[in-house]
Amino acid sequence: MVETPQLRWLVFSNPEQQFPYRLYIEEYPGNFFCLGVQEKWPGPGKKIFCKLEGHFEEKELPSEEPIEKCNISSKSQYKKKLVIILDRKIRKRCWFLFLKREYKNRPGEFYEQIFWITQASAKAGRAGAYLPSGGKQEPLKIIIDSNERYPYKFGRAEIKIEKLPVGDYGLLKGGKVIAIAERKTMDNLLHEIATYDVLKATIQEMRTFKYRAFVFESSYGDFLKPKKNSFYNPSYIATILADLAFSFPDVQFIFCKNRKLANEWVWRWFLRINKEDN
Repeated sequence: MVETPQLRWLVFSNPEQQFPYRLYIEEYPGNFFCLGVQEKWPGPGKKIFCKLEGHFEEKELPSEEPIEKCNISSKSQYKKKLVIILDRKIRKRCWFLFLKREYKNRPGEFYEQIFWITQASAKAGRAGAYLPSGGKQEPLKIIIDSNERYPYKFGRAEIKIEKLPVGDYGLLKGGKVIAIAERKTMDNLLHEIATYDVLKATIQEMRTFKYRAFVFESSYGDFLKPKKNSFYNPSYIATILADLAFSFPDVQFIFCKNRKLANEWVWRWFLRINKEDN
């Protein structure tokens, strides 16, 4: 078994007064990007402005011992947001926002701003959710499967009615379906348990699309109530639902209270994918 190289987080002293520390974050083995920072770790209520110092190879790191070093457990990029989880018990969760601002007096020219935010500073500041704004997006184009008798409504989206290979609703972008949603009422699922292998084959086919969701028009608790499910033992249904989640970890299984909320979830999901997927 080949082990994944461990990325590193290194902090060195910096003689520059405005940015007294230099933070090196390893992007991939032996290659770092460096930020000039004002503190070793932002405290509660603080959002630290950083300066990009450049990109460096291992041999270009400072010769002295870092004043702080740690392995990186996880590093993920979400558009302008870089999320880092460090391999230690405290002061381990943080993220960096890389923003481009247009010069007020020089239209069309931009400069970069970088902000370092930690879990403690975010809680103190109650910053709320950060959602990438994305760029220019295509009009929403949705395919509704021709077998749908009472289809969901999707606002001002461009709608096509045609046969989908799998699922009930497909998001069309760049001339192809990139997201697929399958809706299921409680009665649908209870009926299809009798041919469980066929149901699993359908979900398996959904995995051929980039995004996939299986949306129930009932809450999880409703499936376990004998009054609403007189066909199967609640324990058996719970086992079936657990098996689906285990067998298809890359498919989203969403429980909504009713049809209206299921429609809303699929609509919002398609909107977000259409805006962000490139």
